[in-house]
Amino acid sequence: MKFIPKVSFKEDLKSEGFECVDLQEFCNRDWSKYEPHTPYFPHRVDFYVLLIITKGSVKHKVDFQEFLVNENECLIISPNQIHELNAESDYHGYFIFFTKEYLLNYFTPNTYFHISQLFNYHIFKPIYQLDECMMDYANRVATEYSNSRYVLKYQIIASLFSIILYKLNNRNLLYSEGITKQGFEVFEKFRNLIESKYSQSRNVNDYSDMMNISYKHLNEICKRFTHRTAKEFLDDYIILEIKRKLSSTTLSIKEICFDTGFDEPTNFNKYFKKLTGITPLEFRTELN
Repeated sequence: MKFIPKVSFKEDLKSEGFECVDLQEFCNRDWSKYEPHTPYFPHRVDFYVLLIITKGSVKHKVDFQEFLVNENECLIISPNQIHELNAESDYHGYFIFFTKEYLLNYFTPNTYFHISQLFNYHIFKPIYQLDECMMDYANRVATEYSNSRYVLKYQIIASLFSIILYKLNNRNLLYSEGITKQGFEVFEKFRNLIESKYSQSRNVNDYSDMMNISYKHLNEICKRFTHRTAKEFLDDYIILEIKRKLSSTTLSIKEICFDTGFDEPTNFNKYFKKLTGITPLEFRTELN
């Protein structure tokens, strides 16, 4: 079983927390010295990614789902998601990599709140159509990043890049009736609790108690943001984490069972098969 590595942001670029890379240049790099840990094998990132296609198309896997990204579209990848690049397609465009610290450094707290929704893969789909203005700004970002000699280079880039993020987020706002900052904060608290407590409880009532709100209110908030019940959202998260462990670690299925909070393998197997249609062993076997 191959270990799926976690890729961190480049150490020499961490101070700014931003990088824009031409896809052709990226794909033509000599990745042989990194095998099997190349971008064409599954890996995690601890930063944000925008994949913008200017010509052609590419199939890109994110958390075990394959997405087709066409010309004038972008794919959003969030920290800790597992993804892999397709080596067979002929495509052009850009990778834009940036960190949470970059967003906090160049955007106001209120703006960060709106942008963070964009990268919450539990809420919105990751593919977006880019209009002519957004593509123009993407090209400007790439040009400034490669050629600018201004002292305030990164401030200029942040201004240009902000237009892309604002317009992307505005698409979400147009289709997010009922989403409020207060509601989002409740949802985020629920999501963060799940991330830290999912191995301790699969009971939504436990989470509503920890949040000091009713089960009914939590359920309504969750349906408003994800079109899933709180229980369905919790189960989806747990299944995704199990899949990540099955694919990215050499832990045995029994070890993953206990690591994710199940008291014995039979219940673990039944839970996974009920929600996916296959057993954990079958899922792991399909990956090889």
